Amino acid sequence: MAERPDQKEHEFMVTAVEPASEPTLDGVAVTLVDARGGRVRLHMDTDMAELLRERISAALNKTIGP
Repeated sequence: MAERPDQKEHEFMVTAVEPASEPTLDGVAVTLVDARGGRVRLHMDTDMAELLRERISAALNKTIGP
């Protein structure tokens, strides 16, 4: 993962996907880490997690084929 200071993008790597730890949240939490070690936890409900799963699956199918 390379930093690109000339870009307006900030790149993160997914380092974990787990059930949401908060009892009030129904869904998953995705942990993202940037090149400098900064962390972000992205919480999503089950509907959004399912949509993300479907889109990742479709992207993988385009990349590696059926």
